Amino acid sequence: MKLTGYYLSLLSFSSFLMVVASSVTNSALAQCVQADVGVQYNISGSKEPTERSNDVDMQSDGDCRGNSSVTTGVQGNVGGNGRVRQERTVRHRSQGSEDDTGAGGSTVQVETNPQIDVYNPADNLR
Repeated sequence: MKLTGYYLSLLSFSSFLMVVASSVTNSALAQCVQADVGVQYNISGSKEPTERSNDVDMQSDGDCRGNSSVTTGVQGNVGGNGRVRQERTVRHRSQGSEDDTGAGGSTVQVETNPQIDVYNPADNLR
């Protein structure tokens, strides 16, 4: 009798561990990520400021899990001494999704867009 009770308690404890391990695994789910990296640069002899637009629109509907959307772009000008214009438009759209457990979360949005101007007087020597 004692041996049967021992095996039953061992079986119950191992079942408990499996449930705990399963819940820990399910709770460590990644959220969705939207990221945009765009570099705009001008290296020229122009003393006029560069005209730039960088329109980034990120939207996410509902809870999301395990997806990513990443855009990268580089716009550059080297040389000359006239006015420079750079335009950039980016749109991210994510549709929310949940799994059977209802897990999901808000979307993490990351945007980094350096704009660089370097005056090069050598471009005016021509």
